[in-house]
Amino acid sequence: MGTMRAFHLIGLTLPLLCAAFTFAQEKPLPSPEELRLRAIKQQQDSEAQRERYLCRIKTETTQLDGKGAEKKLDDDEREIFFVKKRQITQTVVHNGKPVTGNDAKKEIERVKKQIEDAEKGKQSEFGISQSDIIRLVKLSNERRIIAYNRPTIVFDVQGDPKAKANSFVEKAIEALEGTAAIDEATGRIMDTNVHGTRDVKMAGGLVANVHKGFQMHIISAPQPDGVWLVKEAWGSGDARVGLFMHPSYRFHQVTQSCRLFDVKADSVEKMQEAH
Repeated sequence: MGTMRAFHLIGLTLPLLCAAFTFAQEKPLPSPEELRLRAIKQQQDSEAQRERYLCRIKTETTQLDGKGAEKKLDDDEREIFFVKKRQITQTVVHNGKPVTGNDAKKEIERVKKQIEDAEKGKQSEFGISQSDIIRLVKLSNERRIIAYNRPTIVFDVQGDPKAKANSFVEKAIEALEGTAAIDEATGRIMDTNVHGTRDVKMAGGLVANVHKGFQMHIISAPQPDGVWLVKEAWGSGDARVGLFMHPSYRFHQVTQSCRLFDVKADSVEKMQEAH
């Protein structure tokens, strides 16, 4: 009897899904520029709202040798939150061991410096966001798909020289191409999957450079209150920013949990004590 009921439900559900998909496909596609402006606006709203969140992320970073073989693996857990749209990061677990003692004190000082820079309006040296990508690329080959049971608009994206890139991040985006997906109902950026088509250098590579082949894939999803945050990210490439060398690498980041947080109420020291 249970099997018959299951088949009956499937028989009812499949036609409904097919009808919804057909309706979505027949519905006129929104204007790319209209959708771009809506996505940027929605992303800006999320950037303001995400300052209420503290998230725990797990990141595996693998350094590679010149032949692409694994050289070193770091497995870290970090707390992240946002101040004036800048992501603040504190490592709390390194390779399975809690960060304590002098290392913990260094992390606290580093977090304080990040907060001070954010309060002064100083953005991170290298941090490509989904909204930056959508804002600075050309959108083409617009199509509608069903993703997570929701109508989703997918574009091919390519760096747009007319966007007048000024900063290093903007110049790096100008050298990217790939795809981007926007949730049609909310206008939220769901997925960006891009790669670098050429080398990008600042001051001849002395200050920063990102090599051709750099890859980045970011997936965002909504929290229960509707605020969209990064759910998962992958990347690989060869880059250098400032005095910090970043050899050939690949990384995978997963957001494990998020909770409401008030950076003004919770001190950095209390954050550390909680771990």
